[in-house]
Amino acid sequence: MRTEHRCLLALLLLLAPLPATASEFAARIVDGLGRPVAGAAVHVHWLKSESDDVREVTLLELVSDAQGRVKGTYDEKSVPPDESIWIEMSKDGYSGFSTTDLRSEYVMGRDFGPADVRRIAMLDEKAQVQELRELLASDFDDSFEEGLEQLVFVQEHRFRSALRALLTDAQVGTAAAYLLAFIGVPEDLRLVIDHAPPPKEDFFENRWAYGVATALLEPATEKEWAFLRSAAVNEYDDLWVDAGAIQALKLIASPRSLQILKEVRQVNRGRAELIDQAIRYIESAPPPLSGEDLAAAGERVAQAIRIGDWKGNGAPRFNETGDKALVDCKFIAGRDLLVYTATFHKVDGRWKLRGVRETMQALLAME
Repeated sequence: MRTEHRCLLALLLLLAPLPATASEFAARIVDGLGRPVAGAAVHVHWLKSESDDVREVTLLELVSDAQGRVKGTYDEKSVPPDESIWIEMSKDGYSGFSTTDLRSEYVMGRDFGPADVRRIAMLDEKAQVQELRELLASDFDDSFEEGLEQLVFVQEHRFRSALRALLTDAQVGTAAAYLLAFIGVPEDLRLVIDHAPPPKEDFFENRWAYGVATALLEPATEKEWAFLRSAAVNEYDDLWVDAGAIQALKLIASPRSLQILKEVRQVNRGRAELIDQAIRYIESAPPPLSGEDLAAAGERVAQAIRIGDWKGNGAPRFNETGDKALVDCKFIAGRDLLVYTATFHKVDGRWKLRGVRETMQALLAME
């Protein structure tokens, strides 16, 4: 066959439509900051049940290129109509995952652990901002006893400046806001509110507002009061956020917070019972939640937010400078074990509550 005929045949084969049973899988893999991830292994398969065993039936084995792209075809008829196609991704240094969600883009976050947090804490400010941005856009390994919030809290005096600098970052600003709220310095909260984005349509994108609302116990500006009110009436379309804001207004226990709760009750009728409890608490003239004795202050907080049966508080955990502390309040409600973590600051010799939020929920085994 002449050379030009061979070339023409090859071109026709390339341009020919795929067989009717062929299906194409194409996607792009990026990191938390939207950059391509090269060299990621992608395993496309379905699960076949055989007696008491389940095995993977491979459809495609791909590796992402320099642009993070993968592409391949498989025989669609080889997958039974009642079976799902699984996409499994992995790469050293990144958090792998499996999903049945067929998308054009997948995000693989870099792996970070406690050692990385301690390393970043010792960097100079410019390098720290860059590395902290990477961390907040990635996945922190939650298999460790200490979570990211607690690790940052211990060295908060090293991290606060970088976190404040990241508040305006479009990709990690709300993650920085959540950590600053966990630390609980009022002036940081005011800066957070100044840069707070409007509610997003996807309510999972609004979860950061829960941490901020539960830390706004000393609103000093109209913006802060307005944020609490909008969160309490559920403008963020997230039941964590409105519950957190109602709790904050309750613990503020001032004439203004009482008035806002009464207004919110007319709008957020789904939270009427929770709001009524908050109103009764304020009208009972509760004792202050601060004091010279940290353990006693922690117990008063536990009684104020009590959910189900209180099972005591954990030992306080302090920051490096010893002027801030975390206290875990433990409850059992039905079969749920709940932990609420309170942040306290030592101000003029007294431990002052700066925020309290749910940090753990576990389902208990049946007796």
